[in-house]
Amino acid sequence: MTESAWLIEAPGQFYLRAGQVGHSWEFKWTDDANQALRFASQQQADATMMAVRQLSPALFDFARTLRDAHAIEHGFLTTTADGGGDGR
Repeated sequence: MTESAWLIEAPGQFYLRAGQVGHSWEFKWTDDANQALRFASQQQADATMMAVRQLSPALFDFARTLRDAHAIEHGFLTTTADGGGDGR
């Protein structure tokens, strides 16, 4: 069984995630799609990407030399009998 979600992808297949650093939280990139923030629609992913870009413009500096980030639909395999879980 699979579930699908929209992710924010940067060049080189890096995905936006939120992570804790010390006592604060920040957005960062990961190459593990299972750690990425997941959205129900392309519109939600696009809106979040634009908000994060305004909050943390340095996170998107790669767009000057590479291509820009974009919302992409991604499929995830589920492994539990009821179809829940994240495939881990």
